[in-house]
Amino acid sequence: MRVLPDECVDLIYLDPPFNSNHNYVAVFGDKGRVDAQLRDIFRWAVETENAYRQLQRGPLLNAIDGIRLITGEQSKMAAYAVFMGRRLAQMHRVLKPTGSIYLHCDHHAMVFLRILLNAVFVGEQLNNPYFRNEIVWCYTGPGSPYLRHFNRKHDTVFWYTKGKKWKFNKDDIRIPHKALNTNRSGAMIADAMTEDLRDEYLAKGKLPEDYWLEDRDGMTPVGRKPSENIGYSTQKPIALLERIIKASSDPDDLVMDPFCGCGTAADAAAKLGRKYMGIDISGIAVRVMEQRLTSRGGDVAPVVYGLGWSDYEWEQFEKRALQSRDDTEDGIPGWAWAEDKVAGLLNAVPNDRKTGDGGVDARFYGAAKEVIPIQVKMHRNRIGRPDMDKLLGAQTAMQNRGVFSPMSIMVSLYPPPHNLRTFAAEQGRVILDAGADGVSDYPVMQVLSVQEMLTKGELPKLPPPDPRSLVGNSQTRLAIS
Repeated sequence: MRVLPDECVDLIYLDPPFNSNHNYVAVFGDKGRVDAQLRDIFRWAVETENAYRQLQRGPLLNAIDGIRLITGEQSKMAAYAVFMGRRLAQMHRVLKPTGSIYLHCDHHAMVFLRILLNAVFVGEQLNNPYFRNEIVWCYTGPGSPYLRHFNRKHDTVFWYTKGKKWKFNKDDIRIPHKALNTNRSGAMIADAMTEDLRDEYLAKGKLPEDYWLEDRDGMTPVGRKPSENIGYSTQKPIALLERIIKASSDPDDLVMDPFCGCGTAADAAAKLGRKYMGIDISGIAVRVMEQRLTSRGGDVAPVVYGLGWSDYEWEQFEKRALQSRDDTEDGIPGWAWAEDKVAGLLNAVPNDRKTGDGGVDARFYGAAKEVIPIQVKMHRNRIGRPDMDKLLGAQTAMQNRGVFSPMSIMVSLYPPPHNLRTFAAEQGRVILDAGADGVSDYPVMQVLSVQEMLTKGELPKLPPPDPRSLVGNSQTRLAIS
């Protein structure tokens, strides 16, 4: 969202992760450690500390500090508050003055999300003039006979607006009236109306209450609606999204879902003649959305946005990359952690397997079907010529198997010796299709260090990536062109 201009979005709907124990994407078989990335949301990691330090003084920081005070300075919920607070601030920035945001959640984090929303949308005022509704979506379903509490069968949707003037198309979302009351009060109201006026009241229907019902409103959970269910664990019924989009946007308005998953919000927006934009960390989810929207005739254009190296500080990265398994809370050794982070920051797919990988720690998939092997060496000692030879051997082996592997990349923790840079340059250059930028030549082999990338901004030269392959730290925006 940071690359988007101010006040460009009419409506935002989000259904963010809010349960640290939930497996969000395994149903699609995503192999790029997306689950690990989602678990990082609920862990006070290096990235969390750095993001917290970058927060400016003000209501949002005060709200996050309050959550840290209540739940623990480095608790799961404190880490989640940093993660969500920064993103809600960006959503507020990109919303138009008449725009709305609908945040969908359940009991796990709703109290803290409400605190963050208040901080972002109103600041420190006691009464919030931008809060519109707390909507409750009620549904039924099976429950365990061993529960020792009432069955939890509702979700909450918080609706806030950017300004004090907002879109609300009430005539587009009216529901049928029941017959007029026959009690004394109802009879008095009916007697006071002319017959024509009474019929016109009844014909237009009434505004829905702030509780939305499964049967009355057609919002049956997709688990019991095979015609909608595409197998995504957090998928929501399209009727729920249609009501939100009808109420708070007009045709040709831009609807954005920054946690779009299987793309229900985008699908509903396309159905109702709105433009749509989705963001998701999972490359598998992007492929599912693309198939879903193109089947409706939408013009889908995936665009890649990798997390920037500016999100990391060299000293923090170095410290974490050199930690042993025994020094870490999650039991992941520093070198394995760094492999995944480097891969994500280069828009590459890291290996699930961390040993016996044949000299390839990640693969960059290009839009022109290139597969570029990446080796990541995160140790105190400088890399040597054998490391380079092993990487070249892996690249050659890929080509012998018929894989289009025109180049390779070696990433070390510290700057490599000059002779290795010379060796890499001697491997020559290759001509590749650079997409919209035309045809360009690239080094057959590149060698660089994390230290130089973080302190000097020296990044590898890579062709355009294939957005459908991206996972891990990279994110993909799905937009209609």
